[in-house]
Amino acid sequence: TVYLVNKRIDMVPKRLGEDLCSLHEKVDRLAFSCIWEVDAEANILSSRYEKTVIRSAGALSYDEAQARLDDTRLDDPLTASLRILNTLAKQLKARRMAAGALVLGSPEVRFVLDSETSDPTDVGIYKHKDANSMVEEFMLLANCSVAAATTAAFPKCAMLRRHPPPLPGAFESLKRSLGQHGFELDDASSLPPGPAPD
Repeated sequence: TVYLVNKRIDMVPKRLGEDLCSLHEKVDRLAFSCIWEVDAEANILSSRYEKTVIRSAGALSYDEAQARLDDTRLDDPLTASLRILNTLAKQLKARRMAAGALVLGSPEVRFVLDSETSDPTDVGIYKHKDANSMVEEFMLLANCSVAAATTAAFPKCAMLRRHPPPLPGAFESLKRSLGQHGFELDDASSLPPGPAPD
């Protein structure tokens, strides 16, 4: 989906994107699920991939999920589940960052438009919250888990996107180029490239 200032252009037809392929509260949905058993430190103890029927306990926006995470007065089962998932997501993210994950996110600008003219009347930055990060971490974990399972099952023909290691000297060239424009690249915390995948 492409999001523009005052509208969105969906990647798939609305009936698929907003109904048949979306999880709605207390509505059965057919799915292909990645199911993990994890410990309190977010280590995967076991995983399996199954055709399932999902019935969501709630359909929450990021703001609604965040409000549940933040409101200490709430202790219902849905909120308790969100808090457990958030705790696990924070551990997953910390591990990814320690392993040298590349963060490509940039601030998301939101415009307030005049209802009659559609002219911008205000602008602000969308704040990325724990609820956003929680969903992101489990999406990444699912992608990595499925990629590993696919590679294990089909080692000779699995089609996975892999980024090659950077060319020798590429960082130095980038640093020089940025320096010419008044920017400094601090790569002191960068991990050296690991071995190339087989």
